[in-house]
Amino acid sequence: MKIILILDQNQVSLLWSIQWHYFLPFSEDTIMRFLMLLLTFLTLSPASQAEDPKPIFETVVQDFIFNSSSRIVIDEKTIKESRSPNVTTLLAAQANVTITSTPFQPNSIYIRGGDSSHVLILIDGIPFYDASTIQRTIDLNSLDIKSIRKIEIIKGSQTVLYGGQALSGVIKIDTIPEFIGVKTTLSGRLGTQATTDISAFHSNITENDNGMVFRGHGSWSASRSPVLDSRKTYERNNWNGEGTYVINGKFQGYLKANYIQDLNLSPSTSNQYKIIDADDFEIFTRQLGFSTSLRNGNAPWSPRLSLSTQNSLRTFEHPLSATNSVLTDQHYGANLQNLRADLTPIKSEKFTAVAGASYTREDFLYRDKKTEISNSFSEQRGLFLKGDYNIDSNFNISLGGRLENWDNQNAVSTYQVGLIYQDTTRLEMVSGYKIPSLFQLYSTYGNPNLEAERAIQYSFSQDWKMTDNQQLSLTIFKSQFSNLIITQGGFPNIKYTNVSSSESFGGEVTYTIRDSDLSSWLFAYGYQEPRDLDNNRWLMRRPLVNGSVRYVKRWDKHSTNFEVLGAGERLDRRNSTTIVSLPGYVVTNASYSYSHNPNLTTYLRLNNLFDNRYQETFSYHTEGFIGLVGIEYSL
Repeated sequence: MKIILILDQNQVSLLWSIQWHYFLPFSEDTIMRFLMLLLTFLTLSPASQAEDPKPIFETVVQDFIFNSSSRIVIDEKTIKESRSPNVTTLLAAQANVTITSTPFQPNSIYIRGGDSSHVLILIDGIPFYDASTIQRTIDLNSLDIKSIRKIEIIKGSQTVLYGGQALSGVIKIDTIPEFIGVKTTLSGRLGTQATTDISAFHSNITENDNGMVFRGHGSWSASRSPVLDSRKTYERNNWNGEGTYVINGKFQGYLKANYIQDLNLSPSTSNQYKIIDADDFEIFTRQLGFSTSLRNGNAPWSPRLSLSTQNSLRTFEHPLSATNSVLTDQHYGANLQNLRADLTPIKSEKFTAVAGASYTREDFLYRDKKTEISNSFSEQRGLFLKGDYNIDSNFNISLGGRLENWDNQNAVSTYQVGLIYQDTTRLEMVSGYKIPSLFQLYSTYGNPNLEAERAIQYSFSQDWKMTDNQQLSLTIFKSQFSNLIITQGGFPNIKYTNVSSSESFGGEVTYTIRDSDLSSWLFAYGYQEPRDLDNNRWLMRRPLVNGSVRYVKRWDKHSTNFEVLGAGERLDRRNSTTIVSLPGYVVTNASYSYSHNPNLTTYLRLNNLFDNRYQETFSYHTEGFIGLVGIEYSL
């Protein structure tokens, strides 16, 4: 297994000089077709440079006065005023976005009926996940929510630009501050369940110059057992920190190093999938990453290069004892390397084209009771091209294509076609392709014969600006999946397999009312029919309906946030042969902040006010009510 812990000069040179042989699995005919497609795009419009062209289906985070039903931006002000205890609390309030947890998987995210492995997490533009996990994901709650500047949720496939992991959506998280100057912030909060949380932040960024950003965070709690009537608690400890060198000048971008560590005691599961209490069952996670993204906006075609390497370790240790008759000693290690290069060969008032290449390598090591079970790796190589053309003042068209190769497999093409009318009506058709994770292929439950998942998705969105302060947005979508990866069999004989056919059909509605910057209402509702066509039943853990209502009110020094969110019934597996329906739920949250002066703020957050301990997965009940009192002081 290849593990990179420190990027020395030789390693940087190696990553920056990915040689042509990495792309050799693409046949000459395939490469020639791609080059001809590129040439066609380049000749559609003169390569004149214009200021601020209007791209269609743009995926760069921008500020929105109103959120649409298919694209949601949660800005820094909203994040702070919500005083949410973690990232997933924010995400769970969005239409057709579902969050679930188990003892072994802290959070799984489902968007529009797709699988939890179909969502790509980007942090500061870089793919960020643990390559040893089932779903290529991370525990979003291990991130310090106070360090996040903006979250953007883009629903629908983004595979043309980002590859197969973005099969049903992308979640972008921005952490690098936009302000210029020197700032230091200290914050802390105390709460129920023995919660203690402290953070430190320092930034020194000068205009048209470089700067540094440092963050540190620690969190400790004694969480309630997910077993409903249990009085047992489980210690959870999280530490993370990062240092970022921000570059402003001829090149714009950053160099960043980050570290995350979780050490948690956990419950377990019985042979019948039921959550049970456990003594001394320890789950440890550590992630160490380095990333950089540099763009030269002054050079022709604005080239950008992004590099990252992330090393991950997960261990599950449960010693033999009077309450545990089976020894657990599992170690998962992974290394993830990403390279992406893109440029903008055309940027005019009528036409914008983006082209690029990407390379991803994943290493996976699994040891059970100190015996090596699997030591494997996979490589993905991609070429992509996307163009946005303004037909006239009313119509715009977006076309994109991607060629992607997995190890020595034949290259697979995916596409994106979109039409937009007057910035309010959008029609899109996209295809997707995602390879199995190394865990799904080579773990104890793995199946090395798994096929890659494929999808074709259609969506129609309509936005109406009712008044200057009100907007309504509607999206209707349909996704058809083939070779969807699911589990079959009972513990301990679980195996991954492909379902030949499944689909998800549904719609989303958002309605926003804003009174200047003083108050706002946001209503969101989602309906979906995620169906396993092979077995003629709903897909697991995806509710048919969910929604939320949020109200924010601001005064001179005060602000309040009140939200109600809920979801309907959903199916889950009770054992290898029995499927059960989990009841729907409604949760109410509230927060209040008071700014004593520009440097000092205190706040109160009440999460799950009525202590509704609903089941996220079968027999796994949420923590219920959480109360937090916090303080922030800036220098």
